[in-house]
Amino acid sequence: MKILVPTDFSKLSKVAVLYAASLCKKLKGEMILVHAVYFDAPSKGQIEVKMRKIIDTMIENANQDIDALIKEIREQVGAKLNISSQVVEGYTVEDVIESIAKKYKVDFIVVGTKGASGMKKVLMGSNATAVISNSTIPVITVPEFARFNEMKNIVYASDMQSAKKELNSMINFVKSLNATLHVLHILPTETNKKFDSEKLKTELMEQFNYQKIIVAIRKSEDIKEAIEEYMADSRADIIAMFTHKLTFFERLFDKSVTRTMAFHTWVPLLSFRK
Repeated sequence: MKILVPTDFSKLSKVAVLYAASLCKKLKGEMILVHAVYFDAPSKGQIEVKMRKIIDTMIENANQDIDALIKEIREQVGAKLNISSQVVEGYTVEDVIESIAKKYKVDFIVVGTKGASGMKKVLMGSNATAVISNSTIPVITVPEFARFNEMKNIVYASDMQSAKKELNSMINFVKSLNATLHVLHILPTETNKKFDSEKLKTELMEQFNYQKIIVAIRKSEDIKEAIEEYMADSRADIIAMFTHKLTFFERLFDKSVTRTMAFHTWVPLLSFRK
């Protein structure tokens, strides 16, 4: 698998870089580091020439920084990691990332984000939000306090309307990690709806030829709290969601819900877009 990681060499982006490196090591994959250089200035006459020199200097410095970062990654995560890098001119960042991701046919994009203010902060943070919104490739957003674990438990939070179709997009990732997949659905407390979790579990195991699947049904009027509790109970290493299910997300990130979900400071979000 190929993993693309944008970096601005900040402390926050380094968290995502090291997380991606550990994931790459686990998957025996390839990691591509990308740094975008952009300088907004007039483009006429001598000014254009001077700006060209400034940009060239920025690129040269960025290449030095990225070489130093690769050295640090190898020292901390593993000397034999397959790492390449790209320093490119471009704006906006999300367009640069999407272009390179498609060019190199990457499987995932990993970006850092501040998670202390909860999931809404994760999705509404500037670059992370832009990448998630524009990317046709799955994105893993890594909160600032996240550290890579062995990825034993993956929680897929679903409204169950297209669960089997959505799982087609992520089952290879789950299998490659030999992780337990938790398919989680939250129902309203007073619902009369019946849900046969054992039947669905059997169907999913047969359809995907994979035994490490759990189907969990919880009842709650607070979706965020219910997910939080389940993730804590299951010791989740990552949560997966699909961004095209807008009604589900609108309920999940409703402005009236102000409680901060504690796990958002350490559990990455894997988002898919259909």
